[in-house]
Formats: sequence, structure tokens, C-alpha cells
Amino acid sequence: MLNRLLGSGTYASFDMRCMVTGQFGVGKSSLVKLLAGDIVPEGRHPTDGISLIEGRCGLDVETRSWIYIDPETYNALDVVYNKVLMTSVEEVERQESEKPFEQLPESNPVRSDDNIMTSGPSQQPLAVKSLSPQMSDSVSQRRPELKTRMQSKMTREEIRKKMEKVLKSGNYKMKVGRLIFWDFGGQYVYYTTHQTFMTFRALFLVVFDGSKQLHEIVPDVLCFPGQHMTPTPAVFLQHWVNSILTYCKVVYVGIPKILFVATHKDKVLMEDVESKREQLYNGVEELFKDHEGRNHLILTQRIFVNARDKTDPEIEVLKKTITDLTFEHPCWGEQMPNACVPLELEIAELVAEGKQILSLEDVEELNAISKVSVLSPDQLKDFLHFNHSLGKIVYFETPQLGNYVIINPLLMVEVMRSFVTDKVFWPKETRMQETFKRMSESGTIRREDLYFIWEQKDFSAILPYKEFIFNILIYLDILAEQRRYDTITGSRLPVENFFVPCMVIERNTTSFMDKECTPERAICLAFLFKGTIIPPALPNRLISACLSMWTLKKYEERTLLFSGFIGLSFDKSHDIVVCVEGNKILLYIVHKISSWLIVPDIATGVKECLVITMERISDFYQSTIMQHAANNHLFTLNIHVLRCNVSSVKRKLCRPVNGCVTNIN
Repeated sequence: MLNRLLGSGTYASFDMRCMVTGQFGVGKSSLVKLLAGDIVPEGRHPTDGISLIEGRCGLDVETRSWIYIDPETYNALDVVYNKVLMTSVEEVERQESEKPFEQLPESNPVRSDDNIMTSGPSQQPLAVKSLSPQMSDSVSQRRPELKTRMQSKMTREEIRKKMEKVLKSGNYKMKVGRLIFWDFGGQYVYYTTHQTFMTFRALFLVVFDGSKQLHEIVPDVLCFPGQHMTPTPAVFLQHWVNSILTYCKVVYVGIPKILFVATHKDKVLMEDVESKREQLYNGVEELFKDHEGRNHLILTQRIFVNARDKTDPEIEVLKKTITDLTFEHPCWGEQMPNACVPLELEIAELVAEGKQILSLEDVEELNAISKVSVLSPDQLKDFLHFNHSLGKIVYFETPQLGNYVIINPLLMVEVMRSFVTDKVFWPKETRMQETFKRMSESGTIRREDLYFIWEQKDFSAILPYKEFIFNILIYLDILAEQRRYDTITGSRLPVENFFVPCMVIERNTTSFMDKECTPERAICLAFLFKGTIIPPALPNRLISACLSMWTLKKYEERTLLFSGFIGLSFDKSHDIVVCVEGNKILLYIVHKISSWLIVPDIATGVKECLVITMERISDFYQSTIMQHAANNHLFTLNIHVLRCNVSSVKRKLCRPVNGCVTNIN
């Protein structure tokens, strides 16, 4: 058994992330607490960013029953042992019965009851292969040369002791897979940060208030998906479906699955519940009848719950539906390589001690000094990428980011909420109040202000790695640097302010579009998104890219940076506007005198810059919305020339770019 754990073969991992999304104030957090067996507090308590509930409930793999776990007895370090033993003991017993006379190797470990634990034939997993004895020996021979900073805790004896402990407890005999709930804050400012955590290795719940009409106006909404659309529950449903399918990579057809859950049944008269349910879900079906991601949607279950009442019979219906969808998910029971277990345990020990980030050099050293097994450089890279895809670590192999590994992904949740947060959660300290107010009004933050926020006790784990974390935020386009140049020398000036587009919730109230962006002075192109509503992270990424290419324009004593809208100066005669309307990103090129004077090469260059940028964004997400399309891009890039009377400009704009289709309206 120990040989199996430390080398060849695989074990079945039963983990499922249940990601709960939806409009703010619809009862997501209450529902999650109820499903996890927690006490639901009175009153409304908005979620700051993302709340994670792990180790509170799971599913019995044998009986498919919902199991609640005592948080006092839950030990994350035992999870891997339980998984391995759940798989391995059963296989070993089967193999022993099939081959009763097979000679056992002398190296097999002995349990405390003197029963020999054997392993089956070696099976090389696809992701990571066990090392040959020669490779392990060569690495061990080099160990004395290493000036080690890390200390290996996972010896064979230590692993043996922990396996014996789990075996004696008997916990592995009940195969319980974990359910991990991610409760996503529903306020607009968080939408761009959600992209970091969403994955196809999850089941999604989209929660909405069933006591409201689908097309009823949601009050007190300053900013919402679709920008110029009326804020209604239907708009938020479309937003969440499009966001999930945009941010999750295409791996399996129809995965991830999205389940709709209506709440606030207690606000509907008992005799009206069934008619209300029919009305709601008929409306949902109508809303998504032509949606390209329809095969991801679970429309057969019409769940309507009181998320504050654990005795509501429909809570059991919801649990059963989650259970069935979990068992149907291709990642449930996924085979994991045993060869990676020792390093995974080393990292888990460090996380338990409070360690958040390791340098890549530390990870390589931790692997090299292992007293159990050593992965080759290629296998180690596979380990990092694979565990990143599982959400166990965060690792981006880029020149700026590849030297560090975030071994506790929850750190990224803390990073995001440290400055991307709703007004109700703003810190009380005066300087930080000013920082958050400036972000909300102008979308800017200074590097030193962000570092000052991270000096607070709640975020102290970030500070030692502030430059690395800062670069991650730029990589994800949560932060954007605006390039500024000396008007005399043309040399680039140091960056003083960084933009946080997702924190800008103010709408454009200037007269620029009415007075300057007129048919006589501007031409307009529209980039069409395949979904009904563009997820806010996409235009925010585009705005970030624009800020790095051109200068933000001032008009009527205000900078033209608003939610879903940016105005830029190209030169003394040309301005650029990029804004979002529904499922379109509109590009305006404005001349200070007349559209006839727009330089064709400038118009073409701006268009091509945006096309390339949107293709880069599209490649980053690998959207499922376009999984049936030939080029697999988020945008069809049907470029509609909506307003252009200048023939020379029109000819250049209509020239195809990387296969894009251009239409003239």
C-alpha cells in the first residue's frame, strides 16, 4: 500500500466545487449555510467578495446520501490519505483474491496488525509518471550539494504513521466525497474578480428571487450587466450564464452544468406557489430558448425554496439534484497520480502552518530533498499546471509570474477583497476611505496606497510578496497601468496611478456623446458578442488595454472613464471612444472638425489594435459559448460599420482582419 501511495498507479478523487452565483440580495449565503448544515443568521449579511465553506458536508460515494461533517473532527491533511485508501484498499483486496499465490515483494510495508498491505500492478497515469529508480538515485546523490532552505516533513515513516491513523479510524471505509461551496458576492464591483476562480471542474447554481417578476426593475442599481439595458432579474440571469460559460474552458461537452434555484418562496402565498413556479421557469426557458449554451442549462428541475427553512421539502429536492449532477460530472472520481502525493502532502503541511506563497526555487528544492520520491523537472511542471487547473494552487508560467507559486489559493480571495469591494465594506481609516472614494470616482489607485492597504492586519500575508501579487493583478487586468509620455522628448514617464476599472460604478453623465460624437464628426464600428450580455470582465479588460495604449481624455473637467465607457485622445485631432451597449462593444473614432478629415490609416490602426486585443482576451478565456464555432473566439468579430460616409476610410475599415467578417450598415 505504501509503495502504491508513493509511486505508481492512481487513486480516485471525489471532490466537487459547488459555485453559488446570482444577483445580490437573493439569499445565496443563506442557501449555502443551509446546505452545509450551518446556522442561518437573521437579517441580511452581504458577502464581501467570495466566501468559501469546506469540510462541512459531502456525499457518500456508495449510497449517494448527503453527509454532514463535524468541523471539530475535519482535518484537511487527512483528506488525501482517505482518498487514496478509499481507492487502494478495495483494489488491493480484489487483486489479492484474484492472485492468492502471487509472491509479495519484500519492500511491502506492514501494518500494526501484521497484515501486509500490497499494491496492484503499476499503472502509469497520463499526467505524471513515477520516476525510475535510476532517476531517483541520481537525484538523491545530488542532495548533499544543495544548500537547502526547505525541510522535508514527509518521510516514509511519517506517511506510514498517518496512514495507520486513518486505517485505525476506519473513516476510509465510508467513501465520502467532499462538497466545497463557493459563495460569490453579487455586487457589480466583484464581477471582474470572479473570472479568477470559476472553473469547468464545478457545478454552478444561479440563484434568483422567485418572489419577483423576471422582468421587474431591480431598484437602487447604479451599475449592472449590459450597461444600457434595464436592470431586471432576467438581465442578471443572462449575465451569470454568459459569465460562467465565458470563464470556464471547453473540456467536456455540456460541462459545466448550470442549475437555476428560485428563493424567497416564503414571500409567496402558499396557494400561489405552484402557479408562480410555472410562471418563473416558463420565463427562464423562454429567456434561454435560443442560447448557444443551452446544453449546459438544467431546465428540467424547477426548484423553488425558502432558503431560511431547513424543513422545506424542496431543500431535499435541491440536495438530490446537486447529488445527481455531481455523480454525472466527469471530474467526480477523477483519477489522480499517486506519484504526486508526497509533494502534495508537503505543500498541505506548509499551508496548515500558515504559509501562503513559495518561490519556484523552494518548490523545486522541496521536491529534490524529498525522502520519499522525487519528480523530474518536466513532471514537476506538470504537477504545477495540473494542480493549478484543480484550483489547489495558483501558478502562471510567464516571465513576470513564473518564479512564485501561491500554495493557498484563498490568498487570491483576500487579495481581491482587499481593494475590490463594495462600499459597505470600505475601511473606516481616513486615508483608506479617501483611497476607496478615489477608486470609485476616478477608477485610480496609487501603488503606495495599495501597499498601505496590505499593511493592515487582515492582509499582512500579502505584503512580503507585494510586487509579485501586483504583477498578477496586472496580468489579470484587475489593475491597468496608463502609459504616459513626455510631450517634448516622447520618452515614457513613470507610472504613478493604476486604474481599477471594475471599481468604477458611475455612469457617463457628460455631454460628450451628444455634442462631440456626432454623425458629422465620428465614425462607429460595432463588435458583436455571441451572448446576449457581455460579462463585465471583458470590457474591463479591453478598457485596461486601451489605457495602456492611449491617453485618457478630459472633458468638462472630468476624465472620461466610467462604467463600461472610456474616452481617449489619440492625437490633437482624433479621439477614441469605447463603450458597451448590450451585446455590442462600440468603437467611435471622432475628429475635432469633420469625419471627412479622419485619417484612414489611423482608423484602420485603431480597429486592428482592438481586434488583436479582443482576440487575445478571447484566447485567454477559451469560451464555451463559441465551442461549435470554427475559430473558438468570444466575439464573432462581425464588425458593423454603423456610421461612415467617408469612402476612403470605409474601404480600409472593411478590409478583413484575421478572418473577421465586416458588415456595412
